[in-house]
Amino acid sequence: MGFLFWAVTVVSAGIAIILLEVVKAIWLKPLHFKKFFEAQGIQGPSYKFIYGNAPDIVKMARQESSNTKSLLGHNIVPRVLPAFHQWSKTYGQVYVYWFGNKPRLYVPDPPLVREILSNKFGNHKRVSNNPNGPPPLKHRGLVELEGEKWAQHKKIINPSFHMDVLKGMIPQIAECATNMIEEWRKLVSSGANEINVLKEFSCLTSDIISHTAFGSSYAEGKYMFHLLSQRLLLIFEKSRSFNIPGSRFLPTKKNMQQRWLTKEINKCARQVIESRERAVRIGKSADYGADLLGLMMNANKEQGEKVHMTTDEIIAECITFYTAGHETTSILLTWTMILLGMHQDWQELARKEVLEMCGKNDFPNADTVNGLKIMGMIFNESLRLYPPGIALLRQTDKPVKLGRISIPAGTELHIPILTMHHDPSLWGDNADEFNPERFREGISKAAKHPNAFMPFSLGPKICIGQNFALLEAKVVLAMILQRFSFLISPNYIHAPVHSLMLKPQYGAQVILHMI
Repeated sequence: MGFLFWAVTVVSAGIAIILLEVVKAIWLKPLHFKKFFEAQGIQGPSYKFIYGNAPDIVKMARQESSNTKSLLGHNIVPRVLPAFHQWSKTYGQVYVYWFGNKPRLYVPDPPLVREILSNKFGNHKRVSNNPNGPPPLKHRGLVELEGEKWAQHKKIINPSFHMDVLKGMIPQIAECATNMIEEWRKLVSSGANEINVLKEFSCLTSDIISHTAFGSSYAEGKYMFHLLSQRLLLIFEKSRSFNIPGSRFLPTKKNMQQRWLTKEINKCARQVIESRERAVRIGKSADYGADLLGLMMNANKEQGEKVHMTTDEIIAECITFYTAGHETTSILLTWTMILLGMHQDWQELARKEVLEMCGKNDFPNADTVNGLKIMGMIFNESLRLYPPGIALLRQTDKPVKLGRISIPAGTELHIPILTMHHDPSLWGDNADEFNPERFREGISKAAKHPNAFMPFSLGPKICIGQNFALLEAKVVLAMILQRFSFLISPNYIHAPVHSLMLKPQYGAQVILHMI
């Protein structure tokens, strides 16, 4: 009896301790955070048990996305971010809301954002992956790394993205674009002159990154990127639903699919990398190649054994190539085509510049692309109104001071890029109008604060693929303007939605005319 009594006592005490910790995590700690911020005058929506305000965010976004009415202009924040738009009006510019049991501080102020992203003391980390998300890949790429590991990877990867290297890829970009344009010519000649450029540019940029990143291993790269697209879509679907902790380990259909995709992606990338290593080892090749993967592997070898990247880490960076070189560019080209279809005057100005710099039939080259100043202004305004990535998240691992705000450890920081890009206090009363002229004197003078424009982030961790994306987009758009004029189709519904990136919900239909 004595043993049974003590066994029951120990088990009961253990259960009580666990329950107490659960109560502290999902109730007492959030209340402490709430009072801490309220003492500084920072308000926000009330904390809700376990899930916080996440269900409200998803519910309001779904309600807006179910509205099939076409927007008349570029005031898209209320549609894309209805919860945050409403909370900003209710609680002011800076407020706190809850994602699960964690507080998120909404920070749309450029000076504070600059302070976060400069990260001089390493206090602001990227938000960790959702523990209920899909099975992670074995290693993280540059986008997710911190500290010395980030610095090591950036040093190895940087040479692959030098402008001189990127300029050498223009012929490959032009060749891929030529194939797409020839298909467009056939369609227009047959009388089928309406195309969905969202779909077209997704295929094109996948083709381009497969050639420029994987070169001789193009077919394997193409297959791997197809798998990655499927995996990214599943990740987004998972983020829009609410799951029991640990549910990703259950043998559901989607979980099994996610595990298979993760395994297949790693397998495919490993085969490409190991085949190149084998070719160098047996003397079949002098180096690993001149594409982005080969350049990275060559730079990695020069680092020596102690600081070089492992095969799994190179695989993670291949996935970073995909995100930086595919999704971002396809979305940028899509929104730019829509904007130029809506604003014919700017389409004509861009075409005139292209014909002056490149002629009617010549492919763009490094010199002519560099001279496309009006096109650069147009792309910047497109990125301002419709940034592919609409927000950044960071988290504090220790108590910090942000401006005048004291922030406790464990707070997540929400940087709303889309909201900042549409803020009249930064861009003037015409903030929701398409006006590339605002970038005439450069990015730093376009708004009332030099850091108000940040489609590729800011600071030391600005997107390494920025120059690649813009160069690729310039070459493709120049070639289109040489050969076609275009209008928005009557079938187009202007309905931006956040789906991993900012996309047209019902496609991007335009009417082409050969010139």
